[in-house]
This record gives sequence, structure tokens and C-alpha cells, in this order.
Amino acid sequence: MTVLDIRGCLDDSPTFRKRIQAHEESIQNFEQSLKTLIKLTRSQVELSTAYSQQQKELAEAYLSFAHAQDDPIVAQALEKFGKSIVEVEKSRAMFNTHVTDTFITPLNTFLKETVLPVKDLKKKFEKSSDDVDSALSKYMSKKIKDPTLQESAKELADARKVFYKTFVEYVSKLNDIEAKKKIDYMENVLAYMYTESAFHHQGYEILKDLEPYMRDLTGLLHDTRERYNEEVQEATLYQKILMDSTTDQYNPMQVALDAENLAVNVNKSGYLFERKNGRVYQSWSRKYYSISNGELISVSRNAKAKDEDGTQMCNLRVCSVKLTDGYDRRFCFEVISPNKILVLQAENEQEMNEWAESIRVASQLALNSNDSSKYIQQSPHLRKSAIESCSSAQLTEQQDEETNRKTLKKIRFVPGNDTCADCKANNPEWACTNLGVIVCIECSGIHRSLGVHVSKVRSVALDKWESESIEVMLQLGNTIGNSIFEEDIPTHLKDFQINPDSKSVERGLWIIEKYAKKSFVKQIEMDKDSLDKKLWDAVSENDLPSALRCIAQGANVDCRSAEAGLQTALQKAVDNNNETTVEFLLQSQSNVNEKDGKGWTALHYAAANNNVRLVLALLKRHAQPDITDDSNKTPLDLAVDCQSVQTVTALRLFAFDKQHNSSPSSSLDFGFSEAISSFKHTNMERPNITASHSAVDLSHTKLMVSKSDAVLIDDQNSELLHPEK
Repeated sequence: MTVLDIRGCLDDSPTFRKRIQAHEESIQNFEQSLKTLIKLTRSQVELSTAYSQQQKELAEAYLSFAHAQDDPIVAQALEKFGKSIVEVEKSRAMFNTHVTDTFITPLNTFLKETVLPVKDLKKKFEKSSDDVDSALSKYMSKKIKDPTLQESAKELADARKVFYKTFVEYVSKLNDIEAKKKIDYMENVLAYMYTESAFHHQGYEILKDLEPYMRDLTGLLHDTRERYNEEVQEATLYQKILMDSTTDQYNPMQVALDAENLAVNVNKSGYLFERKNGRVYQSWSRKYYSISNGELISVSRNAKAKDEDGTQMCNLRVCSVKLTDGYDRRFCFEVISPNKILVLQAENEQEMNEWAESIRVASQLALNSNDSSKYIQQSPHLRKSAIESCSSAQLTEQQDEETNRKTLKKIRFVPGNDTCADCKANNPEWACTNLGVIVCIECSGIHRSLGVHVSKVRSVALDKWESESIEVMLQLGNTIGNSIFEEDIPTHLKDFQINPDSKSVERGLWIIEKYAKKSFVKQIEMDKDSLDKKLWDAVSENDLPSALRCIAQGANVDCRSAEAGLQTALQKAVDNNNETTVEFLLQSQSNVNEKDGKGWTALHYAAANNNVRLVLALLKRHAQPDITDDSNKTPLDLAVDCQSVQTVTALRLFAFDKQHNSSPSSSLDFGFSEAISSFKHTNMERPNITASHSAVDLSHTKLMVSKSDAVLIDDQNSELLHPEK
């Protein structure tokens, strides 16, 4: 709208009056729009504040739920999302404050101090106009000789003076409002839009930082859902099997008895009936029993607060087991300890025999464990029976275990092993055998959650160690491990390194980045084939630190060398008879059944070299002894051709045991385990041993092994290698 000319006030023409009226209508419409705008904006701020409060409560729920999570990945995700929502709502609160300060308050002031006062000025203008018209009419009605003529003229002049003054003031005010509509009002609107833009930009930046993490989490959830679907399929299949099973399969009297192939499980568990001696009569209660770490543990399914209904433990080192039919129930057996006789009942004869055999074996293993000597010293009446139960091979094994314990102490003196590799806590007790580092118990829990394909965790103090595993730890250690897995930490992440006081979520985040994602491993500009060759060369030179670095950088642990007849790294290590490097590669998930250019597996090389310790190590890792090479020969055939006495014996023992046990690697068969024990204590300084004094042809040998009477090997004239006469 155009500006009103002040000079038009003197003419006061109808046209000018119409223009004034148009300005008045414009201001009136502007006033209504301004009131509506202020009302809507206030409502928006109120609703935004209420919404922000709900979002904050949602964020608090995420954070609270995160602290209650055992899964570090879920906890980390919820904590990240909750904190991001809190940051967005902080920006929203600033936005609401700025809207109030830069938009609502200025507009409200503009309305009260600028727009509304013009109404009062309009009334004053209209009154002065009416006064001029009245004075003019009165003056014009006077006669020439009217004595009041001069007085009327003076009244008219005074009225006109007030009118023009008010008229000019009113027109100026109208012009002022029109100008401020374009300047002040629009500045406030512009300030609002800047505030709106800043809020959304801040929110975008906050959420944009989450995008990489959200993409990784989406992939992880996809993998988890696939694993869950596989588990559902397995559960559905299992459910179908249960639905298709007949009633006879659940009948305890229909269970087939097979004493020859009695299952022995030292970790057996299941429900048994326990006899309780009451004052008046005996009662039987059903409890869940399990064998674990030399203890027979019982738990009532509906446990009460009473001691007799809670968890009970019975130390199998001081217990014996006896089958009995001296009770009024069938299938009973007694677990006899110095304090009491525990009478238990199984559902059928096979269950009874399995329980009795499992308890006997677990008791014997507990007596021969590392902790048994201390316990026997505390129980003098057990000392004689414990000593009598140990065979010469078992005593030799205990001597080796003592040697291992001394060697394990050396691990503590490896550089960096006095503190946790991840959080630097003192006196770490857990080892990641495939990574060569020692960690504390808090960090070990995170390592276990990563899976054995990332980190294999064992107790330094509690678990039984093979000498090769100890040697791997001695050649690596925390200093070497961290020089690989923490070599390239970004500067902005160094402040996030964990310490002994870090929370589980923080540990999980750091350890996942360090080992699972290998985010801090320094990547080199080298193609895949060159990196694989570098790993193969490191294995050839028995350089474990370099091999670990190559694997961390992405080298294929089953890499091959074209110059060596397509030998894999594992086959090269076996061919070199380096047991430590072989153990390291096996810990790193190397495939034991890969073939080279002539069809040989790692077991073929071990058999050809007569390295029985490597043969046993590979068989333990599920090497297949029946794989044939390009000449249609198995590892046993090679051992026979090479007159490798020990290897032939080991492979034939393994084949025999496999025929009689469903799980050879965990077999407790006397003949097999005793023979294996004998191999472990054989001097292996000269792996390529040949039977120089034996005139027998090994290709015609037969294996004769008995559970009750095992015949062990003799390097020079083994009875196992002589044909029957």
C-alpha cells in the first residue's frame, strides 16, 4: 500500500479520506492476522514442549533399558539412540525459547504498543473532524451584523488547528504502521525461519552421525534374524520329530539295553528320584542332578527357602558308587561319601548304569585333577586310596601338568602380560589363545560374546594347557598383540580407550572395534595375493608375530604357495614339524582337510614325517584319516610305506576307537586313552623314527586292543605291529 501524503491533510479531499479508510482496513486485517499468528505460535510452542517432554521420557526409557541389558551390542545401541534423542530435544528446547524471545514477544509488543494505540488516535481524529464541521456550520449560519460573529470565527480557527494537528499525527501513524509491517514484522518472521532452520540442521547433524552405526546395526540384525530363522527351522524340525515319535519311545521300559556300548558322559545331567529318611517313613523326591567339575549337584525344580530343597553339592573325590537292589524300588544305586549315603533311583536299567559309570569316571578324573592333591592332603584317610588309583602313566601325566604350570608362570613375564591387553587391569587371568593376549575377567566376558571365530578364551590358572598352546602365548603376548590390534587408533578415539573402571558397554564397544572389526589394525597397500604370500612366508619361517599381523590385515589363513606345490600354510608348518606354528594356525580356524597339488592333507604330511604328536593334534581337530591323495593313499598308507611305527599305531588306534565310540575325540576307552597318553610322553626330539630293528611288514599288521588290557607301543619292537602268528 502506498504512503499517505501529509500535504493531503490540508485539502482533506474525499479521495484522500478514501485512501485513509483503505489504510485503516489494512491495519485492521493486519491486527487480526497478528493475533491469530501469535495464538498459533504460542500453541505450537506449548505442543512442542509437551512433545519434547515425551521424547525425553522415551530417551530415559531407552537408557534405563540399556543399563539392564546383558548383551553389550543391544545396550550400546539403546544408549546411543537415547543420548541422540536427548541431544535433539535440547535443540528443540532452544528452538522453543528462541521462538518465544524472537517472535512471540516482539510481535505481542508490536501489537500492544504500535497497532492498538492507533485506534485511540482514530477516535481523536474523528472527534476533531466533527468539531470542525460543527464550528464551520455555526460560523456560516451567522448574519453580517451578528455580534457573535467574531467569537464563532475564533472557535472555528481553534477547531481547525486541533483538527489539522490530529489529522497529521493520525496520517503519520498510519504511515508508520505500514512501514513497520514491511520492516519490523518481517524481521521477526525472518528470525523465526532462521531459528527453525537452525533447529532442523542441528537435529540432522546429530542423527547423521548415527547413520554409519545404524547401517552396521542393520546388517548385524539381518544376520541375527537369519540365525534366528535357522534356529526356528531346527526347532520346527525337532518339534516334528517329537510329534512323529511313538509313545513307546517315551516308555522307560522300552529303552534298549546295550551294556557293550554304554554311554559315558562325565558331564551327565538329568532327573533322578532321591530317597529321604524321615522319622516315621521314607519319602522320595524328584531332583535334577548334574556332574560338573568333580561335583554331583542336585537342584529341586520347585526350590523352596529350606536348605534341603535348595542346591546341594557332593564332592566326587571322596565318593564311590554302588548298584543295589536292597530297596523297595527298582533301578536304585548308592553314592557313598564319608558323611552319608545318597540313594538315587533312575527310570530304567540303562539310565542307572550310565549314571553309575559317569560318576565313577568323574570321580577318577577329579582325583587325578590339579586340585586333587590339595584335597587329599586335607583328607588323610583318602590319601592311600588315591595313590593306589594312580597308574604310572597318570603319575607321568601329573608330572607333565606340573611342568605346564611352571611354564604358564613364564607367560606372566612376557612383555605386557602383567596387565590386561584391553583395559590395563593388573593380574589378568584369562588368555585369548588365537590372539596371543592376556585379559582380565571383565574383558574376557566380552571376548566370549564375540564367538570363537574371533576370540578363544581360556583360563590361565584353571584350564589344562597343551605345551604347544603355551608356546604360542610365549611367542606373542600383549605387547605384540597391541602393536597389531592398536597400531592405528584414530586421534579422536584415543580418549575412548577403556580402563579398569570402564563400564561393560564401553568395554564391549572398544573390544568389538578392536578385534571383531579390526578398526585399529594398520592396513597396508598390498593386494590380496601379496598379503597371502607374506603370511605363507611368515609360517615358513615360524614367525608368529608376523603371521598374526597378516591374518589381522585380512590374509587367508589357508593361503597356498604355487612354488611349493599348492601347499597351504598349515601343511607347510606340519611339513616343517613346527608344532607351535601348527597350533597357532589351528587356533586361527585353519582347515585341516585342505588338499595340496598332489592331494595331500596336513595329516598326510604328519604321517609321512612320523610326527605322532602332530597326527594326534590334527585328529583332535577333526582331520579325516580316510582322505586319499592323487595316488589313492591315505595317511595310514603313507605311514606304513615309511615304516613309521608310532604313526601307524596312533592311526590304527584311532580307527579302532572310532568304530566303538560315537565321539572319538572325547572317548574314555581305556585302550585308546592310555595309548594316547603314552604318545604324549614319548620323546619327540626325533620325529622321523623308523623301526630299524623290526623286520615286520607294516602293511600286513592287525590292531589288537582290549578295554581291559591295553598293549602300549614299543618304538623298536612293538607287539602291536607284529602280525598274528
